[in-house]
Parts: sequence; C-alpha cells; structure tokens
Amino acid sequence: MKKSVFSFMLASIILMGAILCTSTFEVEAASAHEKVVIVIDPGHGGTGEKNLGAQYNGFSEKELTMQVATAMKEELEKYDNVSVYLTRTTDTFISLEDRAATAKRLNADFMFSIHFNASLEHEFYGSEIWTSAFGSFYKKGAEFGQIMSDELGNLGLYQRGVKTKIGKTGKDYYGIIRQSVARDIPCVIIEHAYLDHSYDLPFLNTAGFLKTLGVTDATAVAKYFKLTSKTTGADYSNYSFKTVSIPKTRLSQDFTEPDYCKVSCVSYDSNSRNALIEMSTKDSQSPVIYFSYSYDGGKTFSILQMWDRTKETQSFNIKIPKGVVSPTIVCRAYNNYELYKESEPVLVTGYTN
Repeated sequence: MKKSVFSFMLASIILMGAILCTSTFEVEAASAHEKVVIVIDPGHGGTGEKNLGAQYNGFSEKELTMQVATAMKEELEKYDNVSVYLTRTTDTFISLEDRAATAKRLNADFMFSIHFNASLEHEFYGSEIWTSAFGSFYKKGAEFGQIMSDELGNLGLYQRGVKTKIGKTGKDYYGIIRQSVARDIPCVIIEHAYLDHSYDLPFLNTAGFLKTLGVTDATAVAKYFKLTSKTTGADYSNYSFKTVSIPKTRLSQDFTEPDYCKVSCVSYDSNSRNALIEMSTKDSQSPVIYFSYSYDGGKTFSILQMWDRTKETQSFNIKIPKGVVSPTIVCRAYNNYELYKESEPVLVTGYTN
C-alpha cells in the first residue's frame, strides 16, 4: 500500500513538473513572439557618385542618415520589449536587396529607411513618407506615415503627405520598399527635409536637430507599436491612431495635375501697391500643397507658398513692384506629386504705376 501511494505521489510530482516546464516554455515563447523587431536603414553609404545621396549646402545625405538612424536606435532602445538593428553602422555600400535580406534574417516587424531630399528644380521643401502601394503593406505604412507626418509637423517641417509610387514593372517604384515587400516586411521611406531649399536649411543648421529627428522618428515608431518605457516613463499603450483600410487594388501615384486653377483680382491699393488676389483650386486625386504666383504674366514666379489644403479658395496679397507695366497675375497650384495647373492670366484692375 505504501509503495502504491509512493508511486502515485512520484507520478504526480513528475506530471506537475512536466506541466510547469511546459507552462514556462509557453510564457517565454509568447514573450519572445511579442517582442517588436525594428530595422532602421540609414540610406546610401559608401564612395562613388551613386552612393552619396543628395549633396547640397555642405550636407551629405549619407552622413545625415547615419546620424539620424543612430539617434533613432538609441532612443528606441529605451523602450521595453523591443530589439533594434541598423542595416549599416559604417560608411559602406550595401545593396537594397542586402538591406532587405538583413531585415528578413532578423525577422523584422518593420523596416524604416532614413533619407533626405532634393529636387532638380530646387523648388520644393518639407517632409514626406513613401510606402508600398499594395494591400496590408500599404495599410501598415500609411498608418505609421500619418503618425510620422504629425510628429515631423510638430517640429515645424512642412508636410507633403504619405504617398505611393508604382514603377514601370507594376511593382513599387522604390527599391527598398519593393525588396522588403518581397520578403513580407512592411517598409517606409522617411524623407525628412530638403537639403537644397532655404525653408528647410535653418532646421538642418540648428545644433542638435539631427538628433531631434532621430528621437522624433523613434517616438512615431513607439506610438505605432504602442510601446512603453520603464526608463523614461513613456507609455503609448493606449495610443490610438486613424486606421487605414486595406486597398482592393494597388494605389498608384497621381499622374495628372490639379483639376483647375482660377484667379481673380479683387482689388488694388495704390498706396501699398498690393493687389488682393483670390485663387481657387482643387485636385480630386491628391491634395494641393503649394502655390506660386507671377505678376508679369508668367515670365517669373514666386517661390512656392504653402496652400491651406482644408480650403479650395484663398485670398492673398501680391505687391506689385514699381515700373511694372500692365501687371498680369498668373498662379500655379501644385499637388503633392509636384504636378501643377496654371491659371489663365488676369490683369490687375485699378492699377496705376
């Protein structure tokens, strides 16, 4: 009898031990599964004209991306239950395919590619976020992009929106996004600012601003993944953001200029030499984000002005320089794909030289 009781107790202990071991394993597996893996990709790198990125006003894009990415990693590592990696830590060339392969090997939940901008015309300024045009990759990128855009906007950078672009093959245009999507990894490109425009340069020339950008990027990621930090006390576990539906078809870029651009001269003040202009514009596919004006019939235009995208009609003053004969107003409305619609010319009424 004692032997039977002992055998029963021994069997029970073994069984309980097995259950405890199994439970412990399951908890550890769940924790590991829940851990967020972030891969940050400092754009460009290496020597040679193709690897430097934008080069303007004493700035080298490949160097700026490394500084921002490093600051972003340092800030993200203050959060709990997150692993953060860089695709490069030195000034070396790495192909887009290898960058995405690194993210895949690390089992990344998201790839964030860090960049700065420039344009052939040197006209544009502000920040923008590029994401995949396809399915859940678009949804995740667009949802994060909204958070990122708000965070960058809070720094004073003008926001150009969250966008997609399709290449000639019908796939995502940007290689880092295309290579990541091919490996089932969501990816966005964060274009922080333009290196070749006077609006963004004061930000870039401010001491510590690159580190601020890195912290800002990290904050957007923390909000998206609802992270918390015992180190800093930050808690985004209840952070809510606007959800985006999964598109039924790919979301291609806008290939057309705004629907219309119309102007009228409301009045002219001969003392101040100001012409009050009313301008109306709309784009049914993309937001209008800039406008420019000309008082010489379209020969020369102003620098791009910010358009209030909550309105279709706005009024503004144009100061007519002395000596201008028959000032004629022409305006352009630009959407966030940099395509513009030009108005018909309108004479300034009541003008006296």
